Amino acid sequence: MAVATATEHETRRGAPRILRAGRHAGIGGLVFVAALVVQNLLRARGPGFDAAPGTVSAYFLHHRAAALIPLGMFPIEMLALFAFVAGVWTSASRSENRWWATMGTLGVAAIASLFAIVNIIEIVLTAKAENLAHSPGVVGALWAMHGAAFGLDLAAIAVALIELSRAATAAALIPARLGAAVLPGAGCLLIASVFTVALTNGGPWLALGLVGFFLWLVFMVATSVSLLRTPQIP
Repeated sequence: MAVATATEHETRRGAPRILRAGRHAGIGGLVFVAALVVQNLLRARGPGFDAAPGTVSAYFLHHRAAALIPLGMFPIEMLALFAFVAGVWTSASRSENRWWATMGTLGVAAIASLFAIVNIIEIVLTAKAENLAHSPGVVGALWAMHGAAFGLDLAAIAVALIELSRAATAAALIPARLGAAVLPGAGCLLIASVFTVALTNGGPWLALGLVGFFLWLVFMVATSVSLLRTPQIP
């Protein structure tokens, strides 16, 4: 009897922490999506991947706020994304579901790494904008690396979307029809990433990647809301 009482007591003590963990994951996902939307709105008037070095230098020299704010948001985005992924991974309680969640977590790690490269390049271009204005060759090389990292990041998002959507579906965080609907979006991301060289030179493949990126955000919002509504993590 005493053992049963002690077990119930420990369960009650652990419940608030379980609830907080689920809510943190849901909030993290929504914060990440909101930050991405704000970031992309700020960068909407930025130079394209095929922009000339002079255009790139001029943007980072004369649009300081539009360049600095997204860079400052990057650490917050990563914290929010990791909280979301941890919630999905922990919700995948059965071993076969945990495999999908683990694969998705590896995809998110690749997203963080590649997008860190994108941000590092933009930090350099912003911090040294005045000096780099006289070095178009350096700016051109940095901007090409920027486009290449962005293009490969689309593949990482595709991997995360496929695997995490499978894990979220198995854990009943999202309906099966949504899990199936996002898979074409992952295909769009993968195809766009295959043509990263063309994308870096200003090819039309970015539009295809944006379709998949939109579905990635839809998946994150739906899963985050589910985590907030049913925050019990096994």
